[in-house]
Amino acid sequence: MYWKMHSFVDVRKSDKIVTNASVKDYEELEKQLKQVFKERSTILRQLTKTSRELDGIKTNLQNLKNDEISAKTDVQKLLEIGQKQREQMKALQEALESQLKETADKAEKQAATINFLKTEMERKSKMIRDLQNE
Repeated sequence: MYWKMHSFVDVRKSDKIVTNASVKDYEELEKQLKQVFKERSTILRQLTKTSRELDGIKTNLQNLKNDEISAKTDVQKLLEIGQKQREQMKALQEALESQLKETADKAEKQAATINFLKTEMERKSKMIRDLQNE
């Protein structure tokens, strides 16, 4: 009977050891699980932060693209305005050259008329002097 009782005590001690081991294993698993969830939460926070940063970068890139498109449009408009101004200046230059040529032609004709009149006046003056001298 002593042996049976001793055996029973050993079994009870053995159950306690098994139970203690199971509790320790459970506590260790629980600790590991908490650590895993903590790491998971940290990773999720980092992913959320990274996602927000990427969204910000995406927005900045889109803004830069829009600014580039706007700048290209502005440059194109400026080039078109410059081309129109060059065409207008060329037309104005041609008109001024035409007016200058017309004015030069008129001046030349007037100079020829003045020379003709001067020659005629000198000839008539000479005729008058010759008539007066006679």
